[in-house]
Amino acid sequence: MVSRRTIALLLGSALVIGYIQYATVFGPVQPTLTVENNDTTAYQLSAYTVESSEQAMYLNFEVTTRDGERRLKTLSQLVWPDGDRNVTFADEGVPTQQITVAPGETVTTTIDGWVRGDVTVYLGERIADNETHVYTETRTCPRTGQEHSVTFKEDGGISASALCA
Repeated sequence: MVSRRTIALLLGSALVIGYIQYATVFGPVQPTLTVENNDTTAYQLSAYTVESSEQAMYLNFEVTTRDGERRLKTLSQLVWPDGDRNVTFADEGVPTQQITVAPGETVTTTIDGWVRGDVTVYLGERIADNETHVYTETRTCPRTGQEHSVTFKEDGGISASALCA
């Protein structure tokens, strides 16, 4: 004979598994992005949605280098900020959106154009510093219900996190 305690444990486990599967299948379709600015200058965060991490690394951007030269760089060359300014997306047909966050402001939005399995690329620029590139991040999760967050800190630092539900 099965005890009530075992039945309750099995039933509880089934409910948790059912909830996780429900959230995976029926959760919000697009990732949710929250950008918080605790710094004294405004930032612009751009989001690009592509099918794979490999495709993401070949995205093209026009930049002004710290030497003042205007040239084309791929995302793989922008993974680590290097003083580039005025980073402008140079490819067509890629879902793109930009968010400007004023000092002390928090913005929450969804990433448009994302479908299950896509990769989201984030690129941040400090507006008051000639739009200097300060942040690059690539997020990938095959599930719906994703939550991404980026915080621009008072000391110029940046923190980010992602939840893959």
